Amino acid sequence: MSKTRRFIINVEDTKRKSPPAARSDILAQEDTDGDHQITIHDRGPKTFTVGTADSEGFKKFEIRGTYALSNLLQELALASDYGRETIILDEDRLNENPVDRMSRLIKFHFWDGLTRRIDAEGLEKICADPKNRSNDQRNRIYVPFHDALGFEYYSNVARSRPHLNLDVVRLPEIITPQFVKSINTSPGILSLSLRKQRTDSSQPELIGAPFVVPGGRFNEMYGWDSYFEALGLLVDGRVELARGMVENFWYEIEHYGKILNANRSYYLTRSQPPFLTDMTIQVHRKLADKIDWTNAQRHSWIACGVRAAIKEHLSVWKAAPRLDSKCGLSKYYPEGIGMPPETESTHFNHILMPYANKAGLSLDEYSEKYVSGEINEPELDQYFVHDRAVRESGHDTTYRFEKRCAHLATVDLNSLVYRYEADIAGLITEHFGGSFTVRVRRGPEDLYFKRFLAWRSNLAERGVQGSIGNDGGWDSWWAKGICVFDGESAHPADFGTHVVAPSEPGASLADLSAPSTPAASSPTTGRGLEDALHGLEAAASTVPEFDAPQDSSFFTVHLSARLFAELAEHTRELMTKYLWSETDRMFFDWDCSQEEQSVYESVTCLWPLWAGSATAEQARAMVPVALAKFEVVGGLVSGTEASRGAISLDRPNRQWDFPFGWAPHQIMAWAGLERYGFQAEARRVCYRWLYTLTKSFVDFNGVVPEKFDVVNMTHKVHVEYGNVGADFRFVVREGFGWMNASYELGL
Repeated sequence: MSKTRRFIINVEDTKRKSPPAARSDILAQEDTDGDHQITIHDRGPKTFTVGTADSEGFKKFEIRGTYALSNLLQELALASDYGRETIILDEDRLNENPVDRMSRLIKFHFWDGLTRRIDAEGLEKICADPKNRSNDQRNRIYVPFHDALGFEYYSNVARSRPHLNLDVVRLPEIITPQFVKSINTSPGILSLSLRKQRTDSSQPELIGAPFVVPGGRFNEMYGWDSYFEALGLLVDGRVELARGMVENFWYEIEHYGKILNANRSYYLTRSQPPFLTDMTIQVHRKLADKIDWTNAQRHSWIACGVRAAIKEHLSVWKAAPRLDSKCGLSKYYPEGIGMPPETESTHFNHILMPYANKAGLSLDEYSEKYVSGEINEPELDQYFVHDRAVRESGHDTTYRFEKRCAHLATVDLNSLVYRYEADIAGLITEHFGGSFTVRVRRGPEDLYFKRFLAWRSNLAERGVQGSIGNDGGWDSWWAKGICVFDGESAHPADFGTHVVAPSEPGASLADLSAPSTPAASSPTTGRGLEDALHGLEAAASTVPEFDAPQDSSFFTVHLSARLFAELAEHTRELMTKYLWSETDRMFFDWDCSQEEQSVYESVTCLWPLWAGSATAEQARAMVPVALAKFEVVGGLVSGTEASRGAISLDRPNRQWDFPFGWAPHQIMAWAGLERYGFQAEARRVCYRWLYTLTKSFVDFNGVVPEKFDVVNMTHKVHVEYGNVGADFRFVVREGFGWMNASYELGL
């Protein structure tokens, strides 16, 4: 066997950009377009000479080709990070199989680069917010009213680390849209879950529950991004990190009332696509293997997850304004007021200009008066309701939602609503014998209790089908009072201590061979709702029983699995009634304002397959049609060109439209196709996506971007928000969260 060739390289001399005439280092020779990368667009000779280690640099060897040269540049940059002057480098590392290299970097480097915590150490990294355009740039953390432990902890951090200049602010008990608007001029990070950590025999200390950020300018914990990131983390054996993300979501639901768009103050009125039930289920299945807990601790953990999911589902997605009273389906409809403050300063100029001209004011004058409330413009108010709804949907932006998102009962959201209901029913059946008890705050002047009694009375009179839709009076807003951290755990920190090593090891080969798609991993969705409820014919009624001691500030509600099973069945029926087109053999969004289907063709028509809400007949009819429309050379495209329409200077492209492809759409489709028996199709579209990522990784210096033009097979896109993750120097250090996950899941 021949000996592996090794090279001895002076790091800075080889990497440094010399004057063009010198041509003595790799950047000067190969980086001809000056972007600090070596790609197929560079026009260098694509060959570079280095000295062999065995000859102490005397004998020379040529490294050839874009991929090997860009790998050399990356290794030099990493060595420079560690202060190395000279390195010995194996030739095998420069010619590493690109699939192995990309997966290795994701597993052992990118996840760590994207990990954050909201604690003394983490605040150093996360407070700065490039989206903050206000004059007030002070570091600030908002802490919920009921989190006394957190408020004490962060106040201590502010005192012990004066260089942070940290302003610790306690939120009011009731967070209104008006209050959120009032703090837009003083934005800050929102606190998340704390947990106890001990090392060896030391006393436990509080640290922030870890989470993964998407990357680039997105330096906080995002809603639906986190679900897909968690799937990738579980494949890579990072259970503790995925667990932290779930617990942070429980904390958000407990204290902020919803899973937030992200944990910044200006997102307090806005959620994102809900994935918590499956996220909780998948992490729970791994706890026994990866975390040294007792059965009682795992039971306590899953109980907390069920409470959080019930609270979010009933008080957010099954309540006004997101529940449409007429059709009975759910919409994206955040409660925020005015212009979203995190946008670029000129983002809405084209919208405001006609109103400013009509008022005879400059753009700046009109904007200031509108934001302050001096000018009342209902038409503009409605525009921003729709704009915020687009952001809540996660699909910002697309012509599918342009100026009407808050009116649409979308296929994707209602698939997720169904999945929550089916999962909750299955979890209550599997872990709690068919009945689950929650403790609920009575609220100011018994507000939550009174609203509960009205909801319960209406449900008893009309039943699930009679009360949801057709103005049936369903109002489960009372669930905002449900206590997520109750009973065994008053705070997520009390789940138990965990010995945390300096760095968590990766997954074994056995872990990687385990099922990793959402459909394969969920205990309820894999068997179907009917099997999950087998044996519950005599179970508790759909109408909850309750206990309400007069001398207590709480009341308890006993919820049956059957209630959520009936909710799921009703949601399935409504989806067929309003969203399914027998003629087109596809699911479409429903416009609640126009009372008609929207005919925009979106790849989210496949989400009912992931959720399990489609019938077998619908799946058989839809899959060939959908793949003919959305399968392109690089994977699945977001929508069709025909639905998007013509593009011009006045009508620019939107990033969630044709010709762009996104990781979450791919992941949902793979699992949905596989679930309904379309294994060959799932593997084919998965391969297309993996090929797109790998080819770009090879040709463009290891890039792992936010999205792709999957029609033209490129990450070089010209669209409103650019492409996060594509602009870097020398080496990619983080990738992009859900793109990393899609690669690991796809493999």
